[in-house]
Amino acid sequence: MNRLVSFSSLIGSGERELLQGICNYYSKLRETVLLFKDFMAHVSSSDDLQVYYDKINKTETEADEIHEKLAEAIASGSFFSYIRDDFLDLLEKMDFMADYSKDVAKMFYEYNVSRQALNFLFKETFFNDFVQAIVDTVDSFGVVLSMLKKSPPHEILLKIKEVETMEEKADFIKDKTLIELHNKGRSLDVLDIITLREAINLMDNIADSAEDSSDIIIRLIAKGYK
Repeated sequence: MNRLVSFSSLIGSGERELLQGICNYYSKLRETVLLFKDFMAHVSSSDDLQVYYDKINKTETEADEIHEKLAEAIASGSFFSYIRDDFLDLLEKMDFMADYSKDVAKMFYEYNVSRQALNFLFKETFFNDFVQAIVDTVDSFGVVLSMLKKSPPHEILLKIKEVETMEEKADFIKDKTLIELHNKGRSLDVLDIITLREAINLMDNIADSAEDSSDIIIRLIAKGYK
């Protein structure tokens, strides 16, 4: 087997069409994550959050609809049986990127976190860097997904390593943020601290989902070139 050919050249036309559908699905997921980033910027500036939360909610719902259609296509289509489950697993892992974006936004939208606590979070910790690290991880996974259509496996695997590195960076910044919250946020209300800790840990799942999705890409590559 020529290891320099792309993954898409080794699968059938149905799988290639599905792969394009998954790339389109990722675009909607990424849109949700970017709306989440924008939402957090407005949390920081004390804006009315409803319009920004509604955008996330709408886009996440649209992503769910695409997910459902793709899953139905996989279940009813004539695909290579040895990668059918991997495609379904990939959709599930990717879906969490939008789900957790919506969940965290909902916390900030519905929970009455004090302005004092929010000012501390955005101005006295590494929270903004954490948000950006999450977006970077999601973007890096998107590059991996697009490379399946045209790149040889060794190049894709190198990019997957970058996704892992980005996710580790997000973890590192998350830990620094939590340490700052613990060490310097003792004057904050206890309920605010609990809410912020929960939100930060939930946010980490967005980056984790991107890395988990890239791990499934490794499985697909291994099966495609077996």
